[in-house]
Amino acid sequence: MNKFNREVSVEILVGLFMFIVLIALGIFTIVLSRNKLFNESYQYDFVFTEVSGLREGDAVYLRGMNVGRVKQTQLENRRVHVYVTLDLELSLRHGYRIDVVDASMLGGKYLKVYEGPEDAQELGDNVTILGSKPVDMIEEMAAAVNGLQEMIDAVAAGEGTLGKLLRDDAMYNNMVEISDDIKTLVTKLEQGEGTIGKLLNDDTVYDDAAAVMANLRSVSDRIASGEGTLGKLLTEDASVYDNVDATMVAVREITERINAGEGTIGKLVSDAKLYEEATLLVEDIRAAVDDLREASPITSFGSVMFGAF
Repeated sequence: MNKFNREVSVEILVGLFMFIVLIALGIFTIVLSRNKLFNESYQYDFVFTEVSGLREGDAVYLRGMNVGRVKQTQLENRRVHVYVTLDLELSLRHGYRIDVVDASMLGGKYLKVYEGPEDAQELGDNVTILGSKPVDMIEEMAAAVNGLQEMIDAVAAGEGTLGKLLRDDAMYNNMVEISDDIKTLVTKLEQGEGTIGKLLNDDTVYDDAAAVMANLRSVSDRIASGEGTLGKLLTEDASVYDNVDATMVAVREITERINAGEGTIGKLVSDAKLYEEATLLVEDIRAAVDDLREASPITSFGSVMFGAF
């Protein structure tokens, strides 16, 4: 009887242990799969032309956060329908993107959701959500390697500038000649030949420039201190400015009086009669001078004749 009781107790203990193990496995399964049993979930259907190896259970990311899982993938009418379960409701707007992204270089995929610009209009109801065609990283790397290989082959064949540099001796000789010319030019500059060479080696040019700058500074200091006419004009002493202003006022008054015909100069400028009389006077003087020139030989001859007696 005791033996039977012990066997029953062992069986109960084993059963209880197995029950605890099953419960623990269930909890670990829920935790590892990140499924939330009692939270509300949202179902979406994304349509792709291809999914590049996306599988059930792959993660769905929104703004860098894991928000759900791929529940099922199904091929229908040459399109791949990806059914996902999300923890929150999407607010898709015009300009949205659903991308299949490589998880790492070692493999694996996940969905990346971009809801669209903040100021864009939201999508209406019963709209088919289209996913973007995935980019295969391996294919891109293969294309890049092929392009690099084509470039290397072209250079090896002597095509392009780099290829000619590697295979064309004439271009190499030209570069050597240019290098020699540059070396000769640098040597001449170091020896002080030419204008640039003198600027680089002759201290007198520097001394002259320093003297010119010193003179300019001296002139500037004198002007700033109010010396000379220009300095006095630029100083804060208002007497010079007042004198200049008074002179300009007087000149303006004289000009206005001349324009009004006042005074001798004003009458000469404004009165046409005086102009005509002045013109006639000049003509009379010119005629008198001409008469004197014509009578000068006769006068000279008469003075000689009568001077003899």
